[in-house]
Amino acid sequence: MRYVFLSVLLLMPLPVWAQNELSPAAVIHDKGLLVRDIILEGFQLENRNQFIKLFKPYRNKYMKKEDMDMVLQKIKDIYEKEGYQQLVSISYQVIKHRLVFTVLMTS
Repeated sequence: MRYVFLSVLLLMPLPVWAQNELSPAAVIHDKGLLVRDIILEGFQLENRNQFIKLFKPYRNKYMKKEDMDMVLQKIKDIYEKEGYQQLVSISYQVIKHRLVFTVLMTS
């Protein structure tokens, strides 16, 4: 009898919110999203140390959209200082506690 009950529980479908590990309620807090790592993808400058210094204070911190936009602006400033103003497109997304900035060359 117990085995039948346990097998029924195992085969019973879970509600959608219980299946999603990254549900907004579990990830988003009042402080923002927990960002464990920051990654720069796509077209990168040779001197990566400036990005390492930029990203270091934000790792393992809670960040709001405004914070992410501020880091995005700082990345744009670095590219502009290197002579790539209006030549790159930069976007970001959060994937499993990683903030991923993607830099693409525009024509």
